[in-house]
Amino acid sequence: MRKLLLSLVAVTTMFLLSSHKTDEGMFPLSELKNIKLKKAGLKMKPIALYNPNGVSLIDAIVRVGGCTGSFVSNDGLLVTNHHCAFGFVQAISTVQNNFIKNGFLAKTRMEESPAKGLVCKITSSYADVSAQVLMGTQSTNDPAERIKIIAGNIKTVSDSENKNNPGLLCEISEMFTGRTYVLFRYKLLKDVRLVYVPARSIGEYGGERDNWVWPRHSGDFAFLRAYVAPDGSAAEYNENNIPFKPAKYLKVNVKGVNDNDFVFVLGYPGRTYRNQPAAFYKYHEEYMLKYVSDLYDWQINKMEELGQESDSLQIKYSGKIKSLANTTKNFKGKLQGFRRVGLTAKKVEEETQMQNFINANPGLKSQYGNVIPEINKLYEEIIKFAPRNLFYDYLYNATPTLQFAAAVNNYKQVYDEIINPEDKTRFLKNQIPKLKTTFHRLYGQMDPSLEKPCLLKMLKDATAFDPANEVVSVTAFYKQYPGSALRQEHIDELYSKTKLNDVKLMLKLLSDSSDAIFNLQDGLIDFAAGFNTEINRYDEIDRIREGKLSSLLAGYTDAKSAFKQKQFIPDANATLRFTYGRVRGYYPNDAEWNNPFTTLKGVIEKEDGKDYELLQVIKDLYAMKDYGILIHPDLNELPVNFLYNLDTTGGNSGSPVLDAWGNLVGINFDRAYTATINDYAWNESYSRSVAVDIRYVLWVLQKVAKAQHVLDEMGVKL
Repeated sequence: MRKLLLSLVAVTTMFLLSSHKTDEGMFPLSELKNIKLKKAGLKMKPIALYNPNGVSLIDAIVRVGGCTGSFVSNDGLLVTNHHCAFGFVQAISTVQNNFIKNGFLAKTRMEESPAKGLVCKITSSYADVSAQVLMGTQSTNDPAERIKIIAGNIKTVSDSENKNNPGLLCEISEMFTGRTYVLFRYKLLKDVRLVYVPARSIGEYGGERDNWVWPRHSGDFAFLRAYVAPDGSAAEYNENNIPFKPAKYLKVNVKGVNDNDFVFVLGYPGRTYRNQPAAFYKYHEEYMLKYVSDLYDWQINKMEELGQESDSLQIKYSGKIKSLANTTKNFKGKLQGFRRVGLTAKKVEEETQMQNFINANPGLKSQYGNVIPEINKLYEEIIKFAPRNLFYDYLYNATPTLQFAAAVNNYKQVYDEIINPEDKTRFLKNQIPKLKTTFHRLYGQMDPSLEKPCLLKMLKDATAFDPANEVVSVTAFYKQYPGSALRQEHIDELYSKTKLNDVKLMLKLLSDSSDAIFNLQDGLIDFAAGFNTEINRYDEIDRIREGKLSSLLAGYTDAKSAFKQKQFIPDANATLRFTYGRVRGYYPNDAEWNNPFTTLKGVIEKEDGKDYELLQVIKDLYAMKDYGILIHPDLNELPVNFLYNLDTTGGNSGSPVLDAWGNLVGINFDRAYTATINDYAWNESYSRSVAVDIRYVLWVLQKVAKAQHVLDEMGVKL
């Protein structure tokens, strides 16, 4: 046992060299060589899947903002999800040209519309930099200082790498908290344009009623194109830019897949929490998930209420409603999963056994005996102050105007503490442009008609907190109105006097490197100042706690490795991962079998003219059974969506679903409701992901959109 422990503690590489699929199936690239892929069902050569010294399938995968996509032509054409492109379609939509409702199709390259602000990334290479990042942490027992050392080392290594690789973006990702850090080098694509985004009635069929639900009948796909400068370098939109030439692009399998076929997914899953302690699970189950889902539900209802007043407001709010609704339904599914699986109780029981295992071995007890008790002690503090801290976490997010007021106040506080005039001048020169960027980002989100009632709700909620969670600024604000409850008119008065949403004035005050913005007298800035004082004070406490947890969780991982006699796949963190499995139905509930395919027949059956609205052309084509070679041979219907038992989460949206030979057969876009718990635990019996069948994608392109030029570019013959 001592030899095993020493070997585990000494490991600084990223991942366990395992030889079989585990429940933690989001495998990093370095793990692929250790999986028996041929035995699992892969038909292509593994070196063609990932070749660190040459071109492989990995080179066709691209991170599309917060989603994933894949190249499907030699001219930078890429496919992702409709919901990943939705915000960019919304940005170019008007009441007169409602591309959200009707869809967008560029018939020529000249008609392709810029997806403004979208940046794509392609993984170029990676390296374990744990030793460099943790250098110097052994010499301090101060948890806050440890965090500062790690942050400083990350900046030093990143800056050096970015300087030495001017054509790449170099970022360090934490793979195991306080323990393992990996540098990823990315090629950037800054000019991305819309090619085809289907009508909302196709791309979002069923809306939120069907979100996270099976059976599903959504054509959740979209086509974009990446451009670069004529010399091949990353460049912002320019008419002279040329299509990006990917090192690899995917071939399409027009025959698709069948039940029980081997499939795999490559993508950028966002965040999972499977290696966290039981106390973390308790905090999420009892506090965080419920707080956020309730707040988002309230915001959605308010936006829908306001949106009834005009078509333009419906367009304005559509993207935000979609985003919040996706999150709140996901969180409710997670809460159901926690209760259904008894996940927190299972984690507590596992840690009890783990503590007993540690205590039974003198060497382990000496090194790790206090790890779990100390983690639990820290989480007792986190849970005790959860109401107040969650209020702070989401206050500014819900009120962009107040968020900008807080930013101005924070910059002013730093500026006022500087004594030397030259340092003041230097500060203004460096920081005012950053504050201006913040204003540009928030101005488009400022919406007093939504912010004011939301702020009132949050302030009222805060008054119900127990004394330990008192928000002093809220109490002080209430005291301004003695003898009466806080009403909307009081918030209206606060907003009516602010100048922070006056774009001309703000740009004037932020136009040079002067302190003019700090001399602005504004009640909303004063209001935000009180919150900032509290938030900054509690942030310092949080940083100390974070430093302690960082060190403890590193030990927790090592102790758990000794207990389980294995190490673990790192939690997803928006870095490229691989997962594989089978097309497969399942029993979501007792005696309730879900087939792995849905068809166009189901699309027609759902139509109600409201949530399930259909284009007439689809109904006409269905009546004629005009499917060509895209029909599913066993179902004798056009397949629309399918299920598979792969391990996916947020960020995998748009990931290609590939067959045993590496051909494109679907586009991942969702999970079944029972699989929303995937972020915390994966299980083959209830974890199912959902893809658009490539046959439905091709059928929509050919028969509905009349986009033959897109099919031709992909080399698809129908």
